[in-house]
Amino acid sequence: MGFPDVALGERMHAYGAVLQGFPNLGLGHKQEHRWLAFLHHVAKAIGMTAIDEPAVWTYPLQGKGGSGQTIMLPITESFLALDTWSDHRGAYLFVCSCRPFDHATIDSVARQYGLQPSQNGGGRFYAELNLK
Repeated sequence: MGFPDVALGERMHAYGAVLQGFPNLGLGHKQEHRWLAFLHHVAKAIGMTAIDEPAVWTYPLQGKGGSGQTIMLPITESFLALDTWSDHRGAYLFVCSCRPFDHATIDSVARQYGLQPSQNGGGRFYAELNLK
């Protein structure tokens, strides 16, 4: 997919999707490793580069929050964030990048991990922010 050349940082491409289901590997650390693999796979599939280890917060944390994790993967082009909800068997994926990317690729990767991306307007969005 061809995209016009734009200086990095001039535009931000933001994408969010609801993902139903959970990667099929049980719970706990196995589940966390599967989510981490999913995020790295998404980054690579859309042509992005992870630049550091992801940050992971597991809930409930200090007795607060639901049941799940928030995972953020920094990439050269910005970040990927995932908010998982094991008690609801789903997650929210957010991709923010100063480079455009193909959204259909993300759906394909999600399905490889046993996840079903939402297809309706209330379950996904795309927006482009312009600094200039």
